[in-house]
Amino acid sequence: MSAARLASRYAKSLIDLGIDKGQLEDLNNDVQHFNKALENRDLWLLIKSPIVNSDKKLGIIKRVFADQNSAIMSSFLDIVVRKRREFYLPEIMQEFVNQYKSHKKVASATLTTAAPVDEQTLENIKQIVLSDTGMTTVELETAIDESLIGGFVLKFDNKLYDNSIAHKLDKLQKSFDDKSYTKSY
Repeated sequence: MSAARLASRYAKSLIDLGIDKGQLEDLNNDVQHFNKALENRDLWLLIKSPIVNSDKKLGIIKRVFADQNSAIMSSFLDIVVRKRREFYLPEIMQEFVNQYKSHKKVASATLTTAAPVDEQTLENIKQIVLSDTGMTTVELETAIDESLIGGFVLKFDNKLYDNSIAHKLDKLQKSFDDKSYTKSY
């Protein structure tokens, strides 16, 4: 079974359990804490290590997250490690975040511009994303990349809209390289 498929199944199980028990928000908080902890390279390497046995990993995970996790999350981590699937925990947690956002109808988008943009432009971009995705809210991340020269790059819902001057110049350069503009006599 592929890692993406396995992560999707485990994450869906955790989402469904959280909905059934009315603790989805608590589980989301637990997953956010877990993902934050995974930013520690040593913990990430420990979880991904094929050398460290599962019982040691479970002991460390229990000690690290003892006071932070809900009972459901603690049980879930216990099951994943006992089934020797702890190697996939980072992917499972990321898939949980994706499915949680989908359940809550939250779209994620990234806007990259050459210079900072005003609030009205950001609101217009959010409305475009909302109308295209059918979601109710947008988490818009902004970035500045001066190499774009001007325009913007918008990424959301596996789509990329590149309306930057750098992209247009690149297309123009390729058309000149193609020499399709020459006239034969």
